Amino acid sequence: MEKFEAFDFFKKQKDLFFEKFIRGVRERENDFKRENLINILSPGRVNIIGEHTDYNLGLSINAAINKYIFITGYENKTDYVEVFSRYLNDSSKFSLDDITFDKTTHWINYIKGVLKEYIQNGYKIGGFSMVVDSNLPIGAGISSSASLEVGVAKFVEELFNLKVDRKQTVVYCNSAENNFVGVSCGFMDQFSVAYGKKNHVIYLNFKDLSYEYIPFDLEDNLILIINSKEERNLANTEYNKRRKECTDAVQLISKITKDKNISSLSDVSLNLLCELENKIPEKLFRRVKHVVTENNRVLLSKEYLLKGDIEKLGQVLFESHNSLRYDYEVSTEKLDYLVDEMSKIKGVYGARLMGAGFGGSVISIVKKSKIDSITDIIGGKFLKKFNVSPDFIECSFSEGTRRVKFKDI
Repeated sequence: MEKFEAFDFFKKQKDLFFEKFIRGVRERENDFKRENLINILSPGRVNIIGEHTDYNLGLSINAAINKYIFITGYENKTDYVEVFSRYLNDSSKFSLDDITFDKTTHWINYIKGVLKEYIQNGYKIGGFSMVVDSNLPIGAGISSSASLEVGVAKFVEELFNLKVDRKQTVVYCNSAENNFVGVSCGFMDQFSVAYGKKNHVIYLNFKDLSYEYIPFDLEDNLILIINSKEERNLANTEYNKRRKECTDAVQLISKITKDKNISSLSDVSLNLLCELENKIPEKLFRRVKHVVTENNRVLLSKEYLLKGDIEKLGQVLFESHNSLRYDYEVSTEKLDYLVDEMSKIKGVYGARLMGAGFGGSVISIVKKSKIDSITDIIGGKFLKKFNVSPDFIECSFSEGTRRVKFKDI
C-alpha cells in the first residue's frame, strides 16, 4: 500500500477519533496527545492454492494482500472498551468484566473474542477507545474477520506492551473465531494475515504450522478477485458436512489399511489413493481424492513458483477448481461460469473458486495490461446471464499486520 493512501486513512481516523472520544470531555482533552495513538494496519488474505486442506492438516500457499483494516486507538484509563466502526457507521461499548456474545452487533464479537482470549491467558488489559476503518470488502472471501482479529490482537499487544509470540497470537485469534464467535475455521486466515510478506507467498503446513516464504513478485501481473455476490447460504452446513466426511474417511481408511499412523487425509499418499478406489464409498472417495490431489497441487505450485513458471501455476489453479467442482462439490453455477469464462480470455493465467465455496469469490492471476478488457468482458457476460454485476478487486502481496508509527504518517 502506498504510504500516502495509508496516511489518508489514518488522518481521517485521527480526526474522527478526536470527535468521537475526546472532544467535549474535559479530562480527556487535557490528557490527550495525538502521538500517543496506536495505529495498526492489518491486511486481508488470499489463498493461492490449497483449499479445504487446512482442517485436513495439509498444505497451502497463501498471502496477505494490500487491502486493509485500519485501527486507531488509545488507553482510556477505564474498565470499558468503546469502538466506532467508520466502515459500518456503527458503535459499541462494553465492560472488560462482562465480555459476552452480542447477538445484535455481530462484528463486535470478533473484538470481544480476541480480548477474552488474552484475559483468560493471564494478560492484563485495560479499557481503550478505538476507531476501525477498512478498504477490505466484507463477505468477499478475503478474510475481513481474521484481519480484524489479528489487528485487534496487535493493537492490545502494542498498547499494553504485551510480549506475545506471533504464532501464539495466531492461536488466540483462531480460538476467538472458533470458540467465541462460533465459526469453524482452520489457522490459514489468521496465519496469513499475521505472517504476510511483501512480494512473497507463504507455503504453510497445517500439521505443525511450519512455513516457508516463497518469492513471488507479480511484476506485470495482478491477483484479481471476482466477487460473485452470491451469498454463501449453504457454506456453514455443507462445510461442516465436508469436515465430517473427511473424518469418517480417515477412520475408514485407517481401519482398511490397519495403519494407525493415518490420522488425517494428509497422511494418505497418491499411491494409497489409487488403491482405495472401490474400497470405500464413492462419495467419500471423491472427498479424499480432492484433499490428496490438492496437497499434491500445492507441492507442484511451490515448484513452479521457485522456477518462476506462472503459466504452469495458473494451470494448477484451473485443475484445483475442477477438483472443488466435481470431487469436493462445493462450487456453484455462478462460480463455475466465472472460471469457465476466465479460461477463454488471453491474459488470464488461471482461476478457481476461493474459500469454503457455495458462493463467494474466484481468485485469478492475470496480466496487468489486460485488466480492463478482462473486467469488461467478464462483467458484461456475468451481468447478462445472472442480472448482477460482480465486484472486481485488484491486489498484490503485502506485509502482515503491523504498527504504523505516528512519525511515519
